[in-house]
Amino acid sequence: MDLEKYFQKNEDVFYINNRGEKKFRGVHKYYGDTLRNDEARKQSNLSPAQICKVFSYVNEFIELLRTANGYFEKNVRFEPFVLDNTIHTIMDNGILTMGLKWNAPIYDCRKQKYVEWDYKYDIIKNKFNLSNPSDIVWIKFTTKGHVGVVAKSFDINFDRKTREGRPISSTVLVEEVGEAWDKSFVMIFPMTSEILSNRSVGELELGIGNYLIDKKVPIIDFYSHNN
Repeated sequence: MDLEKYFQKNEDVFYINNRGEKKFRGVHKYYGDTLRNDEARKQSNLSPAQICKVFSYVNEFIELLRTANGYFEKNVRFEPFVLDNTIHTIMDNGILTMGLKWNAPIYDCRKQKYVEWDYKYDIIKNKFNLSNPSDIVWIKFTTKGHVGVVAKSFDINFDRKTREGRPISSTVLVEEVGEAWDKSFVMIFPMTSEILSNRSVGELELGIGNYLIDKKVPIIDFYSHNN
């Protein structure tokens, strides 16, 4: 299988500003730009994929990558995993977490790096021997069962705005199409060295999102994983 096609960005979601810079399209309809909003509406009108199918597709893609990276034995796991004194489930290459609250990370502009994050990410890092606690791809769903967004890093949230007060694009789109976040669970996929090889976590976010689209899984924030 040609895996490289899944790591190609959708150029439709970018534009060139008047300074010649390539920029990612927003969701606030500036200058009549409604590409992401229109696509969110289209996706919301499609029947959602079964949650178990979404998990299976991501695991399938990860196993294709592991095989391409020289790891031919499938990662078969089913075991409990404790976070915040509650039991969650590790299944193969992912974690299904239930009912957790995630604290937003704190970014220090002077140091130009995150200086604080939810301790649960460190537990995941240690369990899966990750290089960084931010080396995860995660997926959250709407109450109607749609995939809302495919995202990366240690900022799982169900918020409407960031700490700085900026609207969160995926929430804008989910609410615009008349849906709401299902806060009862999140899928997390730790990006181990066997998965990453020479790729970045951002590239894996892109690949996973594109693989789900290839499998006809509707995603409300359809373009987010290209950013």
